Amino acid sequence: MKISENLLRRYLLFVFLFWGVCLFYGCQKPVAEDSTQAMVFFPAPAKPMLQFVRSYSEPSDVGVKGPSAFELFVVGKAKTEEGIEKPYGVSIYDGKIYVCDVSRRMVEVLDLKNHTFGYLTKDRRLMNPINIFIEDDGTKYIADPTAGGVFIFDKDDNFGGILGKDLKISPIDVVVRGRRCYVADSGSNQVIVFDLITQKEILRMGKQGSGIGEFEMIGSVTIDAAENVYVTDKSKGELTKFDKSGIYQTTIGKSGDAINEFVRPKGIEIDREGRLWIIDAATDVGKVYAPDGEILTYFGLPGNKPGMMNLPAEIKLDYDNIELFRDHIAPGADIEFMVLVTNQYGLHKVGVYAFGSFPIQEKEAQEEQRQWELERKKKLEEKLGVSEEQQSEPSSQ
Repeated sequence: MKISENLLRRYLLFVFLFWGVCLFYGCQKPVAEDSTQAMVFFPAPAKPMLQFVRSYSEPSDVGVKGPSAFELFVVGKAKTEEGIEKPYGVSIYDGKIYVCDVSRRMVEVLDLKNHTFGYLTKDRRLMNPINIFIEDDGTKYIADPTAGGVFIFDKDDNFGGILGKDLKISPIDVVVRGRRCYVADSGSNQVIVFDLITQKEILRMGKQGSGIGEFEMIGSVTIDAAENVYVTDKSKGELTKFDKSGIYQTTIGKSGDAINEFVRPKGIEIDREGRLWIIDAATDVGKVYAPDGEILTYFGLPGNKPGMMNLPAEIKLDYDNIELFRDHIAPGADIEFMVLVTNQYGLHKVGVYAFGSFPIQEKEAQEEQRQWELERKKKLEEKLGVSEEQQSEPSSQ
C-alpha cells in the first residue's frame, strides 16, 4: 500500500473534486440514516479499500422510536433529549457500541441488535469516563481521570472494582493484553502497566519531557501482536514505540501539516497486519501507516458530510460485528474489519467505515485512472504542440 508523493497529490486533487459532487448527496441536518444513502469511498494508492458506511448520533439511528404525538400532548417533551453529545472513547462488543460521552459524563450503549439506547451504569462513582477497552470475554475497562482510576465491569456490566485508585493517577486511555493492563496517565505523562491479578503497578514507560521517549501531553495507547506499545503525544505531534519491557524503540511521524505529519494525534489502533491507524484531531483526518512508519493512505477530511470528521478523538477497529453493517456496505465487498471513529462535534458523532476489497468500485477506479492519464497526455500535447509519440521519434538529419 506504499504511496508516492505524486500519486498522493493526485488523490488529494481527486478527493476535493469528489467531495464537490458529494455535496448534492450529503445530509444537511441530523436525521436517521438508511441503506439508501449514497456510498462514500476514500482514496487508496491503487484501489478503494475504505468505505464510509453510516453514523450514529441519537436513539433513532439504532431504530428507537420516539414518542407519539399523543404522548407528547399528554406528558410533553422531555427536558433533556437522549443522544450522544460529545463522544471520546468508543468500543463495540456483541452488537453493542459503547460510547464515552464526556459531556453527559456517561457511557452510552447503542444496541444494534435490539434497537435500544441506554447506559452502561448510573453509578456516580464513575465521574468522567473518557475511554473504554473491552476484552474478548466482555470485561470492560473504563479510564476516568476525574475519579482517578480505571473502572472494571464484567460481561453483564456488573461493577468489579477500580484499578490504580491508590496511585492518584489520571488515566485517559487503557488497553489490556493478557494479565497486563496498560494505562496512559495524563498526570505523570507515562504509560503505567498493572498486573491484573495482583492489581499492582509493575512498570512505567516514558516520562515527562520533550526528549526522545518522553511525553509532553500523552494521548492514546495500543499494542501490537509482539506486545510492542505505541503511544501518541498530542503536543509533540508524534508516535512513540516501546518494547514490552518499556525500552524505547522508535518515533513515528513529526509535528507539521504535511500528509505524513501530525498536528494533534489522538486515537490510535493497530490492525492484524501491523498497520497503524491514527486520528489527527486538528486536521480532521485519519491516517494509516505501515509498520515501518511509512504513510499508506488517509480518510476523513473536515466537514459534516458523510464520511467527513469534526474534531475526531478516538478510533476502534472491529473484526467481529461486520454483518451488522452488511446492508450499508457496497455489494460484493470483501470486508476485513470495521473502523469506528468518534467526532466531538457535527452530525456524525460515531462514524463507521468498512475496510476491505470493493471489486465494483475497483474497476471504476481503474477506468478513472485511465481517463486521467489520457487527459494528462492530451494537455501535454497541447502545451508542447506535439504528441508524445512524435517526441519519441528520432529527428531527421
